[in-house]
Amino acid sequence: MEEGEYESNWARTLDVNLTSHSRLIRLCLPFLRAADGDGGGGGRVVNIASTEAIVTTAGLAAYAATKAGVVGLTKSFAVELGRIGITVNCVCPGPINTGMTAGIPDEAKEAYARRRVPLRRYGAAEEVAHMTLSLCLPASSFVNGAIIPVDGGMTIRHT
Repeated sequence: MEEGEYESNWARTLDVNLTSHSRLIRLCLPFLRAADGDGGGGGRVVNIASTEAIVTTAGLAAYAATKAGVVGLTKSFAVELGRIGITVNCVCPGPINTGMTAGIPDEAKEAYARRRVPLRRYGAAEEVAHMTLSLCLPASSFVNGAIIPVDGGMTIRHT
């Protein structure tokens, strides 16, 4: 890859995967501040990063850096916004069956899951959605700054 192309890809990846999180949170602040209608605290922010923020793959420097940046942004906003009752957490999906992984042959997914994921399968998008929803419920009103992998145990497996 040529230097100009690398720089362009790097900048675009930062804008799409990291800067957009900060901008969206800031744009939503008036609504988040007003979200105490149920008495369960203020608004909820749930960022979506990736297990690439925790463990990474060669050749994905920009992607991994942005996902780690989302984790840092989550922690910073959790401290800043927690003072006004807004919780900020982050879900880090691992190997999930999505459009992004649709091009991977099923045999390759199965082999990867058997080798790397203690639950021995790819997850479903609904499992990520359920965790995201859980962090928005009143029962999670004291969860703030959490980084939660939804990865079937992949990030805790050493070998």
